Amino acid sequence: MAENTAPRVTGQDSNGAGPPPTPSEETGSPLFAGLVWAHYRYERERRKPKPGPELELLEKSYSDKLNEFQRRVGELDHVYWSTRAASAVAMTVVARPSRAAKWLDRWGPAIVEHDQHVSLHRLSDWVTPESPRVADLLHECDVLAIRVGEVLRGTPELIAMRWILRVQEHLLGFIERTRHMPKRAFRARENELVKEQHRQLVAIEAYYHRAASRAGRLVYITGMLMGLVPVSLLVTLLGLLLWAAGLWDSRAELLVLSAGAGTIGALVSAISRMGKPETGKFNVDFELGRPLIRRLGLYRPFLGAIFGVALYFLLASGIAQVDVSGDKKFYYYGFAAFLAGFSERFATVMFGTAEKRLAGSDTNEEQQSQ
Repeated sequence: MAENTAPRVTGQDSNGAGPPPTPSEETGSPLFAGLVWAHYRYERERRKPKPGPELELLEKSYSDKLNEFQRRVGELDHVYWSTRAASAVAMTVVARPSRAAKWLDRWGPAIVEHDQHVSLHRLSDWVTPESPRVADLLHECDVLAIRVGEVLRGTPELIAMRWILRVQEHLLGFIERTRHMPKRAFRARENELVKEQHRQLVAIEAYYHRAASRAGRLVYITGMLMGLVPVSLLVTLLGLLLWAAGLWDSRAELLVLSAGAGTIGALVSAISRMGKPETGKFNVDFELGRPLIRRLGLYRPFLGAIFGVALYFLLASGIAQVDVSGDKKFYYYGFAAFLAGFSERFATVMFGTAEKRLAGSDTNEEQQSQ
C-alpha cells in the first residue's frame, strides 16, 4: 500500500463564481462536502492575480476542515479536486484491526496483518448537470465500490478501489478539460469517453468477481475451522459421558469414531473441491456477506458428524445387510463414516437404500397381516 499523504491538488484553473446550489447527492462521509467547498473557495481566491485579504482566513478554514475530516474519517490516500466547481473524488484508507488482531498484537505485533478499511468519497453533481451520461457512470462506480467494500478485504480491495477511483478521475477530468469545447464536439467526445470508461468498469467487475470468489472460499474455510472446535468438544464429551456411565465398549468406540470420521470427511471434501474453482464444483455466493458465508461453513462439520453417526446406526442395525467382524470392523466403520461426510452422494445412496428396504418391510408386514 502506498504511504498516506496529504491530498494533491489537480485540475484546471477557473475563475469561479458564487456559492453553488446544494448538491442533490454525495457519496462517502457527510464531512466531505464541507471539505470540498472549503478547498474550492480557497483555491479560487489563491489563483487570482491579486488575492484578497480573506485568503488567509480561507486557507485556515480549509486546513481546519481537512484536519477534522482526516481525524474523524481517515487519512486521504488520494484526492482529485475540480476547480470548475466545488467537486472532487477521494479515497481514504484506515487500518482497522479485528479483535483477534488486537489481542495478538500484545504477543507478537510483527506477525499480525491488519485489515484496511477503504472508502471512496465523491461530490460531483455541481459539474455534471450538462453531462448526464458521465453522471450515470459515476453512479455505477459508486454501486461497484459499495460491493467491493462489503466483500473484499486487504490488497484486492485496495486494488479495486484505486481502479474505480481512476475511472472517476478520468470522468471528472474530462469535464474540466472540455468546458470550452463546442457542444457538438463535446457530445462526441463524451460518448467516446463513456464507452471507454464503461469497458474499464466491466474489467473491474470481472476482477472483483474473481477476487470475491476466492475470498468467499477462504471465509467458508474459516467458518469450517471454527465449527471444528465445538464438534470436537461434543464428540469428546460424548465419549467421556459413555465412559463415566460404564457404557464404554466396542460399540461406543465405533460411535465416537464415526462422528469424528464424518467430521473430517466433510472438511476434506470442501477443501478438495475448492482446489480448482474453475471447475465450478464448489461455488459460494460471495455477496451473501462474510458473516453468513462463515456461518454456512461453521455448520459443515456438524453436518459431517451427523452423517457419520447416522451411517453408524444404519450399519449397526443390519438394515444395510453388511456383516463385518474382527479388526476389520473398526476400519470399515471409520472409512464408511468418512465417505458419508466426504460425499453427500454416497450418503444419499446409503440412506435411500435403507429407506427402500424399510418401506419394503413395512409393505410385507401389511400384506401378511391381511
